Amino acid sequence: MQTSYVRKEGDMLKLPTDRPVRVGIVGGGQLARMMVLDAARLGLDLTVLAAERDEGSRGVIAVRDGDPNDPQDLQDLADSTDALTLDHELVPLEYWRAIESQGQVLHPGAETLQYTNKIVQRTAFAQAGLPVPPFSVVHTAKEIDGFASEHGWPLILKSPLGGYDGHGIMQVRSMDEANVMLEAAAGQPLLAEPHLPLRDEIAVLVCTSASGERVVYDPVRTIQENGMCAAVHVGEGVLDPAVASEASKIAQRTADLVGSVGILAVEFFVTKDGLTINEIAPRPHNSGHHTIDSCQTSQFENHLRAVVGWPLGSPAMTCKAAAMVNVIGTQAGDPTTRVGRALTTQAKVHVYDKTWRPGRKLGHVTAVANDIDTAEARAERAAQLLMYG
Repeated sequence: MQTSYVRKEGDMLKLPTDRPVRVGIVGGGQLARMMVLDAARLGLDLTVLAAERDEGSRGVIAVRDGDPNDPQDLQDLADSTDALTLDHELVPLEYWRAIESQGQVLHPGAETLQYTNKIVQRTAFAQAGLPVPPFSVVHTAKEIDGFASEHGWPLILKSPLGGYDGHGIMQVRSMDEANVMLEAAAGQPLLAEPHLPLRDEIAVLVCTSASGERVVYDPVRTIQENGMCAAVHVGEGVLDPAVASEASKIAQRTADLVGSVGILAVEFFVTKDGLTINEIAPRPHNSGHHTIDSCQTSQFENHLRAVVGWPLGSPAMTCKAAAMVNVIGTQAGDPTTRVGRALTTQAKVHVYDKTWRPGRKLGHVTAVANDIDTAEARAERAAQLLMYG
């Protein structure tokens, strides 16, 4: 499934003609690392702003030490590049907006970045008629109890900012458990939603260029464990075609609403009542890691092309089916010592050069095949060898 069309004119980055295009990435994790690898091949001049805690990109590029929460570090990066993009969306919105107001090219822009606030996102999406779960913005135990009286326990409570891989999100079964989240919020509002019985979880990547061109990747099934993406399946026979088509249409409407440039990941819940948007991410996303090995153009390459206004590459799959499995740190220690064994499975191995610790994403594997069962078996076997030996 590929969709490509011109959405708007203008906003095209004026590319230098006497030197390589300079792109800055805020954040130095594995997403930046994978962008770096494509940037080198495309001849882009890349600078990564990485805090001391950031790992991943340091293994493949000399990074600029700095803090994405420091306005001066962000300004210095902007001053030395032609365009900025993100490895993560945890940059303070007011700093991003201040830099953009000076005429700097930022993708995603401040307009898009504001929707990473879950309260802003839910409210705007509901007003636009996009499918979202029932929700309420809550500040007190009384408001939570009232929402539970209407929708029943358990509830899902979410911090509006900073939540990922299960962080900042809690399933609560009683007011005693809800009070724990309220205390941690320290007076800040929370988003309350009912706990939905799910039939499936899927994601769609939409890539829109600064020139207005757009491509859409095939929708994927995501398998979640403990609030973290564990695996992704894509290809023939994975999703109901009607559901996949509807998800693609809603994802494009969402991209239009938030004004995204670059990759926008739209995650969906599938319930008995149909599709509902879980959340979005305006950057390359875990659900698209398989594209490195299964598509004509990876999400990382297309994100960079989009940010600088270059023509986008085809998102078409080069295989019938693919499975991606995340490699998570276990008590067995550093998975990089077991790469050789994992390669015997015919899966593609990607390690992130991050310090090992239990529960941390340290890499992923992707297997392609003529059917999803074979791809899944190969990928699972490779991941098990890396995580446990």
